[in-house]
Amino acid sequence: MRLRLRAGAPRSLAAMPLLAAVALAGVSVPATATDSAPELRVVLRDLMAWLPGEYDNAAQVFFEREQKTPGIEVHSRIYRAYHRLDAPEVGEHVLLFEVRNGGKTAPLDLAELQVWTLTVDEPRRAVRMSPRRLTKKGTDLFFPDRNGPVVDPGKINLSPSELEPATGIAGCDIFWRLDGRQLVGRTAPGECKGTSRRTGAPMDFTWEFTQNEGQQWINFAGRDASGRIVFGREDQTAWRLDKARDFECFVTWRPPGEAASVLNGVRLHDRGDRHAWRPQPGAARTFTLELLRGMWPSSSGRNFEDLLRLYLYDGDPGDPADASELLAMSWASAASDRTGFTSGAFSARCKLADRGTPPAR
Repeated sequence: MRLRLRAGAPRSLAAMPLLAAVALAGVSVPATATDSAPELRVVLRDLMAWLPGEYDNAAQVFFEREQKTPGIEVHSRIYRAYHRLDAPEVGEHVLLFEVRNGGKTAPLDLAELQVWTLTVDEPRRAVRMSPRRLTKKGTDLFFPDRNGPVVDPGKINLSPSELEPATGIAGCDIFWRLDGRQLVGRTAPGECKGTSRRTGAPMDFTWEFTQNEGQQWINFAGRDASGRIVFGREDQTAWRLDKARDFECFVTWRPPGEAASVLNGVRLHDRGDRHAWRPQPGAARTFTLELLRGMWPSSSGRNFEDLLRLYLYDGDPGDPADASELLAMSWASAASDRTGFTSGAFSARCKLADRGTPPAR
């Protein structure tokens, strides 16, 4: 599995000659530079720069559905976020990790809520990412509302007493190494063990992550003693999650002969985030605004490229796709910092809210 990295990341080992990176580290070149201590220190630096942020595979799901992929083969929708923590009692490099199956507004997956510490493991010749679970008290600090957003992690002083060991397949270390112009993290062969919930049989579990500045691909499998996959996708194709940028959006609805209704200051990320808007309190009618940056498939191949799209639907975000009427849409290049439309009674625009976020690939 390979990802192409956008050129021009001057602080990344993946974007500079290896010998130059070693020279900058102020050490002599070892007999083998691959997975050497100086290389791993830069891998750790890149991980702490690249991992934090929000990720979603909405573009992958959209693409597969548009390509008429059989429903059972379409990847499930996953939202993942990594929040950097200042927790010196826990470790120097610490991340809070959350997962929501179905998108950003879906319920928090408590089974995958973890705190990761990252360290250089010279004997393993890798950067080790080790998980721990939050206690109930620790979970309450970050997620007082289990279905709501995370409390600003920068305001939380996490202590070791609010953590407990992660067990089973949730307790497996990930070992990261440089692989060309990307970083790859894997479980160690034979070291990640679990039990099938369906059969109770023991499983040998594997995780694999591929990371660059703008994407994270994930694959996993649980195999029984015969090597048969009993947990995970049979085709072993990866979940392709794209890193999100934050946008600020507004919508105006001006029905004929009526006063305008305005929704202002809504924050959406550009990887399939949605917001439900009910212009008139108590009314049954709901509109859904969706912002999506990703591949726009075309059977002709002429439009086979990433675009930034803004959609307005008549319906609730939870409605089936074929039950929501598309009222208006706009598109722009994937690198654009804004998109919007005026169509009949509706106007909408989304504009990049945080210019410090890495640009589109």
